[in-house]
Amino acid sequence: MQGESRVLAIGEKGSIARQILFPLLLLIVVSNIVVVSIIMRQLDTQLLSAAQHKLNQISQLQAVKFTSNINELINDVLIVSRTAPVRAIANESVGKNASVSGGISVEAWKHQLSIIFTEILGFKGRYDQIRLILADGTEWLRIDRHGDQNAVRVVDDEKLQDKSATNYFQETLKLKSGEVYLSDIELNREFGKVALPERPVIRASTPVYADDGTIFGILVFNENLQDDFEGLRSLAGDDTNVLLSNSVGEYILHPEANKRFQFEYNRSSSIFADYPAAKELLAATGDSFETGIAGKGGEQQVYSLRTIVYGSGGPSSRLIVATSYDLSAALQVKSHLLKQIYFLLILITVIAVLLSIIVARRIAKPIVRMRNALTDQGLNTQSTELPLTSSGEVGDLARVFEQFITELSRRQKILHAEVQERKSAQAELEENNKKLVSLNREMEQFAYIASHDLQEPLRTVASFVDLLVEHNAEQQDEQVKVFHGFILDSVQRMRDLVTALLDYSRLGADSEREEVDCQQLLNDVCEDLGARIEDTQAEIHYSDLPCIAGKRTELRMLFQNMISNGIKFSRQDVRPCIHISAERGEDEWVFRVRDNGIGISSAHFDKIFNIFQRLHNREDFEGAGIGLAHCKKIVQMHSGKIWLESSLGEGSTFYFSLRDIDNG
Repeated sequence: MQGESRVLAIGEKGSIARQILFPLLLLIVVSNIVVVSIIMRQLDTQLLSAAQHKLNQISQLQAVKFTSNINELINDVLIVSRTAPVRAIANESVGKNASVSGGISVEAWKHQLSIIFTEILGFKGRYDQIRLILADGTEWLRIDRHGDQNAVRVVDDEKLQDKSATNYFQETLKLKSGEVYLSDIELNREFGKVALPERPVIRASTPVYADDGTIFGILVFNENLQDDFEGLRSLAGDDTNVLLSNSVGEYILHPEANKRFQFEYNRSSSIFADYPAAKELLAATGDSFETGIAGKGGEQQVYSLRTIVYGSGGPSSRLIVATSYDLSAALQVKSHLLKQIYFLLILITVIAVLLSIIVARRIAKPIVRMRNALTDQGLNTQSTELPLTSSGEVGDLARVFEQFITELSRRQKILHAEVQERKSAQAELEENNKKLVSLNREMEQFAYIASHDLQEPLRTVASFVDLLVEHNAEQQDEQVKVFHGFILDSVQRMRDLVTALLDYSRLGADSEREEVDCQQLLNDVCEDLGARIEDTQAEIHYSDLPCIAGKRTELRMLFQNMISNGIKFSRQDVRPCIHISAERGEDEWVFRVRDNGIGISSAHFDKIFNIFQRLHNREDFEGAGIGLAHCKKIVQMHSGKIWLESSLGEGSTFYFSLRDIDNG
């Protein structure tokens, strides 16, 4: 059971519980993170959209409320301008006390008109003053709220002002009967100076004509917009900022006093700096709005911009209302939702851990039983010790293990038999190797003795032939001399063959591998063959040959034979030219020796590397026919290959490969 507890431990590296638990936990965590991120992203989008929609609705209500107030102001001006007192006064010259319309004097009509103005101001608190101004610009009647404790009063004649220079007066005189001029929203001024406390006002004025079409003057209503501005704020709520700009983008409503109505003091505070999109909205025609996010970092705000078109709807009768509140406040519901999601994630993770442990133990129990049996018994494990009756993959695994153990036992027996056979074969091979070494030594000794013993009879034959010729010198004729020459020549050839055979058998016997600079080696070979090269005026070209690991003496013989053959087998009246180069292979150097000699027929490619093989008569080319056999043996000694390409009359190219110094 100790082994079982070790396997089932959660912390055991490679345990089933760990392999099930960790991927499952990873899957749960990753999937929940993905789901949470998607939910949060969608939630952010929806919350942002809801916030923008709310701001849009607020700004729409603000626009409706403001325009309805302005429309009411316009209607009030027109209604009052059509009242009987105004019409009667307009049709009678000012200053006359004649009776009109039933004997009522102008002063009486003026008194009635002042009562009407006073009642209007008392009934509608947002109106600040009502005036009737004559055509020359002097105020004829003025009712305002500047009495004691802001009471409604009739301004004395000596306090009436001249308004002929004001813009609204001049613009109103240009209008037709029934038309209303709305001034820009500005601070109220008295005698050309901003009146304190500051009050934002808008003036609605209409011309007053007599029945004969003569201009009498204008009727002016001043509306204090402070209550309207407060109404815009109350519609938005305490958590929403409300800003308002005029038709040129200057703030007329702002929480900071130093930013509103700055144009009245020849300064500027523009909404364009805070909301660049407002410029495009003011340039557009009709009602338009835009929502978005402004600011950076923790100061980001959701905003809604909307144009308010009032009065005539001209460029000067347009405002921008901006409503906004903190983005963090708009998204604060997300934090509460995240807490619930985190709690649910932890709960799911704990449940997953417990389920993983239970499942892992159920899966691991029969596997641990099988492992313990195999550990204790090995190939001697009995079928009864394996969970063969278990269901599912565990039972399949146990049955496969049973078959595997049976098959492994059978193969082990076969392998044991093969090992014994190989040991016997190895012993036999070692014995044969010893015999082969002994035979090689005997062969070398035989070659030496044979060559020595063959040399001795040849020397004896040559000596006695010479004595025989010298002894009967006076009796010799030409035929005897020819026979004598044939005998000596044959003896010499036999000596050369015996010497070549001895050299071939000893080739590479006592030399060791070393680093060989082939470029320098060719320099030495050409120096040895200097006389022959000079006699034949041969050209030997080679450069940039590599360094390799090899047997120096044998490699020298290899290059010397190649160059000698290139010179020997040259064409008549053609200067011998031999090019030697090398190219790097995968783990070897491939040398190429190209000459311009007589060439070799492809039918003889296989036989020219055999010992004592000649393709030409001795009278044409000297030699024992063993040079290329030496070359082949030297190349094979260096684990290489040798081959050629050639055509009769076009020269030959011999190739041979040699291991480089790193792979030797």
